[in-house]
Amino acid sequence: MELIALVRRDAYADSVALMRVSTELRALSGVVAAAAVMATDLNREQLREAGLLTDEAAAAGAGDLLVAVRAESRAAAEAALERAAALLAERRAGAPTGRAIDPRSVLSAARRAGDATLALISVPGPYAAAEAQAALSAGLHVFLFSDHVPLADEIGLKRRAAARGLLVMGPECGTSILGGVGLGFANRVRRGGVGLVGASGTGLQEVTSLIHLHGGGVSHAIGTGGRDLDEAVGGLTTLQALEWLGRDQATRVIAVVSKPPSAAVARRVLGAAAATGKPVIACLLGWKEAPPAPVRLVDTLDEAARSAVTALGGTPSVLAAPPAPPRSGGGVLGLYTGGSLCEEARSLVGTAGYRFDDFGSERYTRGRPHPMIDPSLRNAAVAAAGADAQVGVLLVDVVLGDGAHADPAAALAPAVLAARASAGRQGRPFHVIGHVVGTDQDPQGLARQEARLREAGALVCPSNRLAAELAREIARGPDAR
Repeated sequence: MELIALVRRDAYADSVALMRVSTELRALSGVVAAAAVMATDLNREQLREAGLLTDEAAAAGAGDLLVAVRAESRAAAEAALERAAALLAERRAGAPTGRAIDPRSVLSAARRAGDATLALISVPGPYAAAEAQAALSAGLHVFLFSDHVPLADEIGLKRRAAARGLLVMGPECGTSILGGVGLGFANRVRRGGVGLVGASGTGLQEVTSLIHLHGGGVSHAIGTGGRDLDEAVGGLTTLQALEWLGRDQATRVIAVVSKPPSAAVARRVLGAAAATGKPVIACLLGWKEAPPAPVRLVDTLDEAARSAVTALGGTPSVLAAPPAPPRSGGGVLGLYTGGSLCEEARSLVGTAGYRFDDFGSERYTRGRPHPMIDPSLRNAAVAAAGADAQVGVLLVDVVLGDGAHADPAAALAPAVLAARASAGRQGRPFHVIGHVVGTDQDPQGLARQEARLREAGALVCPSNRLAAELAREIARGPDAR
C-alpha cells in the first residue's frame, strides 16, 4: 500500500467541490481510500483516524487544501493525485471563449441582474459578512447560508438591514421558501395559507413537510438563522418576518419555530406574533411559559404542523408509529443531521444515560460539507454504534429536498446494516429507528427513501416526535411499568 498527499498552501475550494473530487478519486482503479478537504483540525484528525494523514498533511493549516490517497501501488496513488490536480484546475479555469465573463462581486451581479431583490451567500465564514454588507449596499435582501460568522457581524448586519427595510436570513440559515421558491435545503411543498418563521432549518423542513402531508400549504417559510432568538441578537429577523407575514394577504395562519430561545426574546417575539391579529402557532423547543392570546403554544414540531392545518380549516391526517418491538432496554443514541430534530428528540427522550449528537453543528462542518450533502461522517458513526454495548436504540434522521444528497437513505442503509450485524454478533437487542423529512414531490421520493430504510431493518416513523417516543418506549426495558 502507498499513502501520499498533496498540500496546497493558502488555497481554498468549497466543501461541495472537495466532496466531488473525493468521490471521483475513490472510484479510480487501484485507489483504496481518498479524501480532499480543507486542513482544519477536525479534518486532519479524521484523516488520522482513517489512516490517511501523512507527516506533510499533519503540518498543514486550516487555510490549506489537502488531498490524501491510499492506493495499491505508487503509480495508482500518483495517478490519483494528478487527477485531483486536474479536477481542481478545471474549477479555476476561466470562462470558455464566447461566454460572457461571470460577475466578480455581489454589486456587479446585482447591476447585471437588474430586477434582482435577493442575494444568496455561501462563502467561508470569515468572508461572509463582507459579502452580505455588499448585498445590503446593493439594496438586496440576504439569504446567508454561511456558518462560522462571528456574532457581532450577525448583529451588525441585521441592524443595518432593518434600518434599510431589508431582511437578513442567517447566518447559518439552512432553509427558506419565498413565494414557492426554496432557498438552501428546502422541501417541495404545495402553496397555501400557512406562513412560517423559523430559527431552525430542519425544524422548518419538518413542519413544512408535515403541513404538506396533512393537506395544507405554505405561503412563505422565512429562515432567520439559529441564533436569532439569542439574547444578543434579540430576534431582529424574526420580528421583521412576523410583521411582513402579518401584512401578507396570502398568509392566513402564522407558525413560529425555534430552537430553545432566550426568555426575554421569546416573550418579545410572542407579543409581536399576537399583534399580527392572525392565528399563530408557536413551537419554541423547551419553552413552557403561557403565551399571549391568540397565540397557541405547542411542544413538538408535528403538533405545530397539525395545529396550523387545523387553523386553516383542514383535517390533519392521523400519523402513527410502526408496531413497537418488545421493550429491550439499553441506552438511546441519537445521531442527527438536523439540529432542531436532534434537540426535539433530546427533549422527548431525556438525557439520563442517553446521548445525542448533531452532525450539522459547526464542530463538524468547518471545512467539509453539511451532512445533508455528504453524510459519510454521520454514516460512519452509525456503523460504529452497533459495537457499543451501551446502545440499545439508535435514532437517525434522513432529510430530503433540493440541495440535499441525491439518495441519502441508500447511503445510510449500509451503515444501518453494519450496526445491526455488529450488535447481532454480540447477541444483544439493537433497534434502529429512523424518520425521513420530505414530501412526495421531493426529487429523492419520500416513499422510496422510507422503503430503503425499512429494507435495511430500520423502524420508520412519519414524524420526528413519533420516532423519539418509540425510542423512549423501547429503551424503558421489559420491567418498566
